Amino acid sequence: MKILVTGARGLLGTEVVSAAHVRGFETIALGRGDLDVCDAGAVADRIGVEAPSWVVHCAAYTAVDRAEDEPEVAMRVNRDGAANVARAGADVGARTVYVSTDYVFDGRKRSPYLPTDPVGPLSEYGRTKLAGELAVFREAAASSGVRTPPLIVRTGWLYGAGGRNFVSAILRRAERGEGLKVVEDQRGRLTWGRNVAEVTLDLMAAGVEGIWHVADGGETTWVDVAHEALRIRGLDVEVEGVTTKQWGAAAPRPAYSVVDLAATEEVVGRSMMDWREALRRFLESEGRP
Repeated sequence: MKILVTGARGLLGTEVVSAAHVRGFETIALGRGDLDVCDAGAVADRIGVEAPSWVVHCAAYTAVDRAEDEPEVAMRVNRDGAANVARAGADVGARTVYVSTDYVFDGRKRSPYLPTDPVGPLSEYGRTKLAGELAVFREAAASSGVRTPPLIVRTGWLYGAGGRNFVSAILRRAERGEGLKVVEDQRGRLTWGRNVAEVTLDLMAAGVEGIWHVADGGETTWVDVAHEALRIRGLDVEVEGVTTKQWGAAAPRPAYSVVDLAATEEVVGRSMMDWREALRRFLESEGRP
């Protein structure tokens, strides 16, 4: 199987490329410098030449707070870029995996969100990612060639060795001896990018389509994540829990964005790794801040 990965130098893209190589897949890894997903012509040309079986679209605008000030830029990348990739993929008979986010939900629910639950993003970032989902579905449906139903993977609270993330930022500050203020009133699923990559490849192999939720098991808060990361590293640093309002981030976040994993676990035949175990493995293997 031949897989083309966009955003291949980012946190998740790096893991997808690595996992695909381990499984013996022919993999085309394209970073931002290799392919501008907003350039429809360039995307069509490159995907047309490579003619992959799958396009795993990890390239994205992920600066959640900055998107509040530049929503047009975020929309151009997350919606229009995704449409370009899905259209070009469909033209060569490739299926598209679009990586989306738990921030498409409004956080009012108090039980895990199903893939079929209503969406209602609070932030510009969430709105652009939802627009990307719709664009990918639309491009696949418009294709006049071989049917290429997309696979939408919603995840969130990602960390890993390939990019900036909460876990690494907290540990950098702690190792400098700085006190930490961390949000305590948001609940979600902390998720190691490596696990998302592996499960995504499993879903691809299973031939499923539509929207699927992929995250590590268990739910937590950012302040609990900070405490656990510090415990694993043996760092004694004060952590002060603060509310989302006190933190004052530009973009609103859902207070509750725990996604339901039952359908995914059934297809892949296993439970998702607990977030604490995943964090331990990451920090003990490669997670130096």
